[in-house]
Amino acid sequence: MNINELVAKRIFELKQREGLTVEKLAWHGGLSKSCVSYALKGTFDTKISTINGICASLKISPAEFFSTFTEIPEVEEK
Repeated sequence: MNINELVAKRIFELKQREGLTVEKLAWHGGLSKSCVSYALKGTFDTKISTINGICASLKISPAEFFSTFTEIPEVEEK
């Protein structure tokens, strides 16, 4: 898995755990619905500011967000 897929997976897990829709996750984090939707697709680079907004919405720290990342992500050369 690459880092975008790992981030998307984590967002999805946390969203499901809290029972939030994409709209509510975005709204509580001060983000647009499309911004969260793109992050959930896992095909685009997700800005740290987006992750920070999602963390704010979930009332967790970025450290807690990344705490489950135990594998070294694949690096894609551009």
